[in-house]
Amino acid sequence: MSLQVVQLSSGDDEELASFLDRLSQESGSVLAYHYPFYRSMLERLGIGRPLYLALRKSGRLCGYLPVFLKQGAAGSVLCSLPFFGPNAGVLCAEQDRLETHTVLLTELLRLAREFDALSCSVYTPFLSKNFGLYDSSFGDSVVVNKLTQYLDLSRVQWSKDIEYDLRRACRASITVNSEVTSERLAGFYEIYSQNCRDYDIPLKPRECIEFLAQDGIKGRHSQFYFASMEGQLVAGLLVLFSPSTASYYIPCSRADYRLHQPGTLLINEAVNDARSRRLKYWNWESSPGRNSGVYQFKRKWGGAEDEYRVYVKTFQSEERIRQLGRDRIVQEFPYYFVWPFDWL
Repeated sequence: MSLQVVQLSSGDDEELASFLDRLSQESGSVLAYHYPFYRSMLERLGIGRPLYLALRKSGRLCGYLPVFLKQGAAGSVLCSLPFFGPNAGVLCAEQDRLETHTVLLTELLRLAREFDALSCSVYTPFLSKNFGLYDSSFGDSVVVNKLTQYLDLSRVQWSKDIEYDLRRACRASITVNSEVTSERLAGFYEIYSQNCRDYDIPLKPRECIEFLAQDGIKGRHSQFYFASMEGQLVAGLLVLFSPSTASYYIPCSRADYRLHQPGTLLINEAVNDARSRRLKYWNWESSPGRNSGVYQFKRKWGGAEDEYRVYVKTFQSEERIRQLGRDRIVQEFPYYFVWPFDWL
């Protein structure tokens, strides 16, 4: 049985999407970020160059590793995946697990050496604990332990606190709409931008939001939810979908309306939507830490906790990376996990 490592191009998009659709029936690790539309968005935003690796077994696509390369004056870095660090890593069926991880991770590290990279990083898949496969391939590397939260959508049952907040939103006569208009998108981004300024959160470009609102993506892989009160937009939520998992992508709400719980109403609407689509999981994404308000908010919804890791392999001296410093790394390689900043 022959094995072949290939780099996928846009001409393989239909095959890749079909592979991910099938795999999602057995694995919650398949996220919207792994589909071709997200690669196209990252290219549009200038995030880097896609090097999407795949393993074919007798011609059949059996494994996939999405990777982006960023080259600049300071050198090159590779990441699976950049842009706010979604879980990625090797995606494959359980029966192909050992062989596929070994081959694709070996090829990734070979490419990193070929590009004389400063570093190569991988965010391991959502709800996957096959860390030993990454330990074997990455060897002597930096490992950053992270945590995420999620809901098993088959077991969702809101607490009394959530039910109380939902009744409060209903008493305030908040309305929810999913129809995307240019006016609503503009209002969504204005509220989101203000939230980022208020809490010192990195801001996603407006072009990202507009890309995800396009026909063909909207409805299939993305869904906007808008909350209005007193004739004005007061909160919004953007969720990304795979066939198995909904990802909590961008929430936003006006500070002066939060006591009416419009954000709570939107999450409830989106979770119900995910359940009607027969999805299995709600991915809350990562939080800064267990003591953070973000973590506690997600826990309030009954979110279970799981771990994942970021593996970072360096190919040049650590001193070289430290000399660049945080500011230069951010300038040269925005959105990439090049090296833990607290190690600089």
